[in-house]
Amino acid sequence: MWPTCFEDKLRTAHVKSAFLRLSGRIQDAFVHGFQVLEQLGESFPPTPEVGLIVQELLGMKQRLAGLSMSDLTDLDVMSNVQKKNAMRFLEEILIMCYQNQSKYFPLIAIRMVKITLQYGLSKYSAAGKIFSFIALALFLIFSSKRV
Repeated sequence: MWPTCFEDKLRTAHVKSAFLRLSGRIQDAFVHGFQVLEQLGESFPPTPEVGLIVQELLGMKQRLAGLSMSDLTDLDVMSNVQKKNAMRFLEEILIMCYQNQSKYFPLIAIRMVKITLQYGLSKYSAAGKIFSFIALALFLIFSSKRV
């Protein structure tokens, strides 16, 4: 049976992404994942420049500084289906970024946190928050050594 709706196509795209990753075709998996994210309204630069990464990390630090732990734990459940699907692909790409030490790692983690803060919690939100905090901590450690 051929995919008939966008949701079916996303399931197929997820299987393809997992197949590419598990068969060692990491670059193809990245390209495929970013193409799907583009269709879901989440675009990323072709090459993550250090300046953009720093800018995003500082923005996230500022955004989180005004929030309490209860602000984060009391978020509504995500109801936007498109964002839920985006979070699923972001999580898969985040794992690949971590495993391959990709410069996209902090950008993906931060995007996951931004989506969570704007649209609510999903089962993929925790990974984004944890990795974003790790990325932010690493950035703060490395930037303090240069000063």
